[in-house]
Amino acid sequence: MTPPANPFDQACRYLAKLDPEGFLGWALGLPTGRFRFVRWMDTRQIPFPGEPDRVCDTVAFLEDVSAGGAPWAVPIEFSAEPDYRMFGRLLIYAGSLWLEVRPASNKGDRFQLGVAVVNLTGTGRSSRDMRWPEAGLVTELRVAERNLAGESATAVLSGVTIGTISRVILPFVPLMQGGAEAGIIQGWLGLASAEPDAVRRGDYGGLALIFAEAADRNDVWKDALKGWNVIQSKQVLEWQAEARAEGRAEGRAEGVARGLAEGKSTAVVEALEARFGNLPPDLASAIRGTTDLAQLSGWLVLAVRCGSLDEFRRDAGV
Repeated sequence: MTPPANPFDQACRYLAKLDPEGFLGWALGLPTGRFRFVRWMDTRQIPFPGEPDRVCDTVAFLEDVSAGGAPWAVPIEFSAEPDYRMFGRLLIYAGSLWLEVRPASNKGDRFQLGVAVVNLTGTGRSSRDMRWPEAGLVTELRVAERNLAGESATAVLSGVTIGTISRVILPFVPLMQGGAEAGIIQGWLGLASAEPDAVRRGDYGGLALIFAEAADRNDVWKDALKGWNVIQSKQVLEWQAEARAEGRAEGRAEGVARGLAEGKSTAVVEALEARFGNLPPDLASAIRGTTDLAQLSGWLVLAVRCGSLDEFRRDAGV
């Protein structure tokens, strides 16, 4: 059974549905007057590849105003960190979507297809352009990909101020460049507090705390939002708790792995020194700086079997 979606993924989907036009306009880089949002589509019969128990419930039915209302189906995928398999997964999903879902019941009707990906951390590479000119082969997938770690928090706040970006993007600011700076946070507070809907205003604060957890900026945002007059849904509070728990679990796992790596690297150094005397500083540093447990296990066997330090260096690639 596929594990439930992580709290960051769930929070992204919730955010997208708070203001579909505003969110999609930002994600696709389109002024809202250039497209019409028709609805979120029912795609329960099409599981997202690799996750058989989850459908992509953020597939937008859009119309291209400049093309006379041409219908587009646009899946929006969110990743806490980039997925190197995303290109293949999107090909499978987009193909299934094109085959199974139609804009109308008329024979031959098909959607135009596009895909958007939002990476909360890191830099993704979901688009591909594969060409073999001599064979006449081309496989291309152009994805509207947003890498929040590379987005400017200043630019987003400016866009919200002048009305070119929806306030619904504000919860993503903790993930962006400058997202932990005092001036950015103060600007965020001013813009978010101007939201007239009290429930949505509370959601902005709760969601910002969830995303701050993903960027390891929770402490500064938690301090900034003290006294924030929030009316949060029970669901958002649950996601906050899950995000904190996930962060603690990842921290514990990293600590255990780090301890194991330190112990194993020490064993490699000691095995070599027992056989060949004190190690050259560069070699000892290279071994102690390695955190790959599988590699260290191989080095430990090599340290016991090698005939010299030169042989160890050569076979270990150090």
